[in-house]
Amino acid sequence: MAQADSNSNSQRLDYGKLMIISMAYIALGLNVQGFKAMLPLVRSDLLLSGTQAGLYTTFFFLSATIIAVFSGRVVDTLGSKRGLVLGAFIVGAVMLLHSFVPALSLLLALAFFTGIGFSIITPSVNKGVMEIVPARRRALSLGITQAGGGIGAILGASLLPLFGQIYGWRTAIFVAGLVAIGFSLLLLVAYKPPRPDSTASPSSSSFWQDVKLLLGNKALLCVAMMGFLFGFTLSTVTTHLAIFLNYEIGLTPALAGFALAVFQIGGVFGKTGWGYINDTYLWGNRRMGFLLIGVLAASATLLLGTLVPMGVISGVGVFVVVFYFGATGMGIPGLFFAAVGDIVSDKLMGTATGLSLVFIRVGVVTGPPLFGLIADWQGSYRPSWIMLGVIMLTLTTLFYILAGRFLPAPSSQQR
Repeated sequence: MAQADSNSNSQRLDYGKLMIISMAYIALGLNVQGFKAMLPLVRSDLLLSGTQAGLYTTFFFLSATIIAVFSGRVVDTLGSKRGLVLGAFIVGAVMLLHSFVPALSLLLALAFFTGIGFSIITPSVNKGVMEIVPARRRALSLGITQAGGGIGAILGASLLPLFGQIYGWRTAIFVAGLVAIGFSLLLLVAYKPPRPDSTASPSSSSFWQDVKLLLGNKALLCVAMMGFLFGFTLSTVTTHLAIFLNYEIGLTPALAGFALAVFQIGGVFGKTGWGYINDTYLWGNRRMGFLLIGVLAASATLLLGTLVPMGVISGVGVFVVVFYFGATGMGIPGLFFAAVGDIVSDKLMGTATGLSLVFIRVGVVTGPPLFGLIADWQGSYRPSWIMLGVIMLTLTTLFYILAGRFLPAPSSQQR
């Protein structure tokens, strides 16, 4: 009986620590998504073209992609707490500087440095969760912390444009930057990792030896395939969904934008919900979890490419489909990073996270232009949605087949 109680206690989550860790993501989402939501105000003030305004996201993800693996190594060396504090502080400090930019060139430079803070936060969050959560509960825990980014994004996208209209976008982003710095100080004071960062023990081998070792890990590359699919899908939807609903379905720009917010809300539920389902009902079976999410999310894209344009699904039904898409298509992160944690050692968690993020961001960069190219070629977004659904089903099926060979089965400890 005593042993059973001990095992039960070891499976309990420290929700307080998870909430503290998620503050870094909340700060990130509040600032980055909030600033993007204010781009119409920024564009008007700095006299930018649409293409120039779009370069902000390009430069943000450019640095985030280039240094992803290196920032993971930094986190393995510094430890989770220092990484969380540093990442949130960088985001806040650079966002403060946003409020003083006089021209596009400096704005793009600041976007580049913001991406550096972003690249430090993600491996720090994942390493922190792996340190305090047993394998049996990691998908849910990572889903909870990932949902912090969605909450921050919703707050930023809804509050900062309103605040910017009243007080000016420079004041709005200055305040948001102060909030991020405040969160970094709270993390410094409130977060207590299980072991001091000064005793963290990173890999004793060289950085490139570790990267070579990870690239030779077939199980990790198998999971990375689903990371690519997640990045491809997420960036495609956030770029084109509102345009599709406005131009082809006839929703007003305001309703089309609201649909994108509904997608993000569905994502908050999906990130935590699918983590809970995988930990509780699938006993940590990542292979089956990915299969379910991939098939269900693909069905949403097929609905958007067929029944929605035909008018079979209309009105409130469109928002139901969009919420369903968010709850499935954005349900991968917790499961994804938990699977990475199942495969690699704690010493390499930061580096492995950084490497896996490269695959996600390759998907982020390639998805929107390919989706838009097909829409331009066909004169409609309908073939693009169907194409996306086919890609999702193909990669999910391929993952399921390969995962049977390379991915570790759920251990008895997880059960």
